[in-house]
Amino acid sequence: MKPFREQITDFRQRVEGIQKESYEYSGSLKKELEQLRQLNQEMTADARSLTTALKGDKKKVGGWGEVQLEKTLQMAGLVKGDHYDSQVHFKDELGKSNFPDFVVNLPDKKHIVIDSKVSLVDYDSAIAAKDEKEQDLALDKHVAAVKNHIDNLASKDYSNLLGIHSPSFVMMFMPIEPAYIEAVRHSKGLYDYAYLKGVVLVSHTTLMPILRTVANLWMVERSNSEAKEISERAGEVYNQVCLLAGRLQKLGATLVTASKQYNNTVVALSGQQGLHGKVERFSKISNKVTKSMPAIESIYSEVEHERLDACIIANEISPSTRDSN
Repeated sequence: MKPFREQITDFRQRVEGIQKESYEYSGSLKKELEQLRQLNQEMTADARSLTTALKGDKKKVGGWGEVQLEKTLQMAGLVKGDHYDSQVHFKDELGKSNFPDFVVNLPDKKHIVIDSKVSLVDYDSAIAAKDEKEQDLALDKHVAAVKNHIDNLASKDYSNLLGIHSPSFVMMFMPIEPAYIEAVRHSKGLYDYAYLKGVVLVSHTTLMPILRTVANLWMVERSNSEAKEISERAGEVYNQVCLLAGRLQKLGATLVTASKQYNNTVVALSGQQGLHGKVERFSKISNKVTKSMPAIESIYSEVEHERLDACIIANEISPSTRDSN
């Protein structure tokens, strides 16, 4: 019975270990589930608060839409202050002040005006509709709200503001993509309605390719500017080299003149009829002579020039010619 008793004891220890691990795992899982439940409640509360705020406060709605539009601009690679500006003050021909949400700068001092408009209340009602009829009625109101935004934006005539060099249209950004899709789907002529009034409906998906094109235009413009600068710098460097070469030429001519004058002076001093030969006898007849006449030689610049010309001619001869010779 002893081996059997030992096996039973070992089996019981294993079962107790498994039970302990199971309890620990259950406790950890329960803790994780509790944290997940709390996080879900917080997200639900935040979503409810956001929905309530967006449906209740028009100022908050407008601010949220502008934030989403600026995120889209930045995602496209545009930089505020360089490629776009927000809430810039412009005046129309009558002196009335206008503040477009965003003005995108293009090369050659051109602009694209983008304004954010949020339509959420009726779209939310369409989402919560219990039947198709109720949903159609809510979508009709949603389309009417979008048209109201289009009419309001068209009346501001941003493209003709003083200081704005824009095409004859303004872009209306709808930050809620499903709301944009449902409005265009429910009203087939909505896009044309806006376009005829000088308004182009865009969402994040449709605006991004346009903004990427703008970013690429700025890249091309920067490359052209850099190429122009390099060309101008290259011309300046070449002019400086030419100026230096001219000065070296003048210096060389001066050195040649000085060399000739030096050689003439040397000849006058130590030549056959030079002054040195005429005063040489003084060193022998005077006991006060304490110094000796140094050797003075002429500078043979002509010889050096001939040697240089010979080297140039030798370098111009090809190896095959030298081999044949």
